[in-house]
Amino acid sequence: MPLIQRRCIEEIRERVQLVDVASTYVSMKRAGSQWRGLSPFSQEKTPSFFIHPEKNVFKCYSSGHAGDLFRFIELKENLNFTEAVEFLAKQYSITLEYEAGSDSGETMSLRKELFAIHEAAASYFHQVLLGDAPQANMTREYWEDKRSFSLEVAKTYQIGLAPGKPEALLKHLLAKNFSVEALRESGLFYANKQQADSARMKPRFRGRLMIPIRDVQGRIIAFTARTLEGITPKDDPTREAKYVNSPETSIFSKSHVLFGLDTARKHVDEDNPIILVEGQLDAIRCQTLGLKTAVAPQGTAITESQLILIRRYGSTVHCLLDGDSAGQKAAMRFLPLAFKAGLSPRFLVLPEGKDPDTFLQASGIEGFKALQNEALDGIEFSIKLLAPKGMSSSPETKKSAFETIFEYFQGSDSLTFAEINLKKAGNLLGIYEYTVDKELTRLRLEGSQQQPKTLNQEGVTQKSSTKLTSTEYQLLCVLLVHEELAQAIAHHVHAEWIDTNTTPGELLNRFLGDIREDLWHGTQAIDEHLETDEQRNLVYSILAENKPFENPLRTANLCLEALFKAHIERQKQKLSQQLAQTPANERTTIQAIQQQRIELRNQLKHTPSIS
Repeated sequence: MPLIQRRCIEEIRERVQLVDVASTYVSMKRAGSQWRGLSPFSQEKTPSFFIHPEKNVFKCYSSGHAGDLFRFIELKENLNFTEAVEFLAKQYSITLEYEAGSDSGETMSLRKELFAIHEAAASYFHQVLLGDAPQANMTREYWEDKRSFSLEVAKTYQIGLAPGKPEALLKHLLAKNFSVEALRESGLFYANKQQADSARMKPRFRGRLMIPIRDVQGRIIAFTARTLEGITPKDDPTREAKYVNSPETSIFSKSHVLFGLDTARKHVDEDNPIILVEGQLDAIRCQTLGLKTAVAPQGTAITESQLILIRRYGSTVHCLLDGDSAGQKAAMRFLPLAFKAGLSPRFLVLPEGKDPDTFLQASGIEGFKALQNEALDGIEFSIKLLAPKGMSSSPETKKSAFETIFEYFQGSDSLTFAEINLKKAGNLLGIYEYTVDKELTRLRLEGSQQQPKTLNQEGVTQKSSTKLTSTEYQLLCVLLVHEELAQAIAHHVHAEWIDTNTTPGELLNRFLGDIREDLWHGTQAIDEHLETDEQRNLVYSILAENKPFENPLRTANLCLEALFKAHIERQKQKLSQQLAQTPANERTTIQAIQQQRIELRNQLKHTPSIS
């Protein structure tokens, strides 16, 4: 992912007010020095969403989210940080520049040209489809009569027709002054990387129905092309393939893209999860019927990256796959990946021989709702395929089915999730509880061997829950709200004083280290120091609350004293343990430990403070 120059990010922060951005999603009203409105992230009747215009940050008490304007767009539009910056830059006509270390200006210029080429190509293909040529008429007949889509749908999704003439597209794009290098890199043509002569570039798609593929921001990045009987030229090298996709380019990686997600993400909520179908036309059929959350992979089996992408929009996914054996096999490959991604799939089982497109044409939205009411979860669906007779299946069949389901959860991050599902599988198959428990024990042992234990000096194996009243939290508040004290705090606090087993302690330790290394650029650039949503919510909650300290210097010194004394106390406890474990005849060791205890007591007389 290219790095956007910090000054461009700062320009957006300075020019764009969060209240203006949020007001396009929710009604905001002035409440003293703040703005208040209903939560844009959850359903509520009493306003709990606050914006602090001076710091340009928000806090939502109903959902727990907090952040700046970039974080707001990340949450509302389901984008990552870079995508959120680009989204706002586009909305407010701010030009972005990228760091030379990530992508050169030339490379980024090429990326922009590739986006423009695909937009121009899509527009051209669409105009060819709407034209008067015989091939255009035949394609429209195919679209409207054989596929039962309206011409309005074709316009909505910018469906097009690649002309059969090999020179037509190239001539059109060259007339728009696109560079030969960008045309060569676009994937729209067969061309060698060293080929500088545009005359030798041949179009990849000829005489095919063109379906634009868009990224999550709605930009066209590739195409899927379907062969058309009587239109696709006989000399087309890919004529035997029903569907042909664009090759991988710098703006298109098929394993990281879901067709229709640019539309689907805007409609996902608790009642309307992502609907996964097999093909682009299936997704278009769903969306035109009002099932706006439908998405499809790019003509290949679903990938782990695509499932992680779905997980960003919720844990439930409805799978509307083909009812034939190929669709069932695809579902069985999909299940372990879905569980690993933390998804809870539900399968809407189609009648045998039906695909989503033909089924929805015949049965419409009511048919879909009927399937929804009869949906099977992942375990139920697996048993339906692996052991159709359920408890009445033969012992061998039941054993084989359970072993297959067991494999879904090997390496699972959540043993609880695995146990719930495996116990359900055992119940549905009629397997003895003892046998299931034995397999669960094996799963637990495998999990404990796979995950190394990390112990701190006190033997703590995992982070304890965040304590918002801890000393680390109080000092973190002072550091963030009173940045003038940051250097002095960093100079006086030693890393070993800090309990890093809480989120406030972990962040305090990280921020102070960055300050010492001159890597700290203040709270304006706080995002580059944060790694998880929990950390972001904590930091921006502190900034949004902005509770004034009556005497921040005194508060900082009290925190320093408390951290220092706690550190000394921990050292004393260790020495006491060493002393208890030292044999009485080892006088030299005992004297050394006692001397260290005296030195620790003397250190307590000189507690650190900021003057």
